Amino acid sequence: MEREKILERFEHETERLAAATALDRAVQTEKTGMPQATDFLDPYQQRAVEKALHLHGDVKYISWGGYQEAERVRVLVFPVVRQMNTGDVPLAVLEADAGSKADGLSHRDFLGAILGLGLKREKIGDIIVADERCAQIFVSPEIVPYLQSNLIQVGSHSVSIREMDVADVAATEPRNRDVKATVASLRLDAVASAGFGLSRSKLAPAIRAGQVKLNWQSVKSASTPVKQGDIISLAGRGRMELAEVRGESKKGRIHLLLKKRI
Repeated sequence: MEREKILERFEHETERLAAATALDRAVQTEKTGMPQATDFLDPYQQRAVEKALHLHGDVKYISWGGYQEAERVRVLVFPVVRQMNTGDVPLAVLEADAGSKADGLSHRDFLGAILGLGLKREKIGDIIVADERCAQIFVSPEIVPYLQSNLIQVGSHSVSIREMDVADVAATEPRNRDVKATVASLRLDAVASAGFGLSRSKLAPAIRAGQVKLNWQSVKSASTPVKQGDIISLAGRGRMELAEVRGESKKGRIHLLLKKRI
């Protein structure tokens, strides 16, 4: 199928950009016969990329983020005449250890320290935090030397960096904190306000600026409805899941259980 006809299948700009990148990788693979990898993709981008490659045909692809339940993955596009597996997807993993005296470090702390070095989010995969002091960080291999030289502090703690074998990563379930709340409605601003502990008036400019994402897609309308299972993220504040909608109170407010990533 022609490129433009494929891209017409995608309604949102974020989807089209991800799909266009995938198609570029497919064309390059066909021209050179060499595999081509995307940057790390969130689940929303991943769905668009895999849909575009399926419609394109004429190439194979595999998605991998370093372990079975990885949220952020790279997609490797390769010729149909070749056989490749997850071990061929270009990934590296670094362990950042703040030492036994550190505590309270979160996913947001490690990610913030990395992005503070000027690196782009798409070069970073999942970050697995253990014991609030140590993290295993999946990255594109080309940025490993830079991180080894420059990632020296997370929060107020100095960290040591070592490269690990991807096969040695002990993946664990993400750690969440339960937040029970009541809201007047299942609007984006109401639910985000309850989960992130900010007033709706303070959230409004962040929403208009595209800093709030619903299921990994920027949403600029505060009144956008949300439902059970949706993921809401706020730049600089992390993300949360609307885990349960637990019915209404006698005064008509809606009881929620939110799971906030820590």
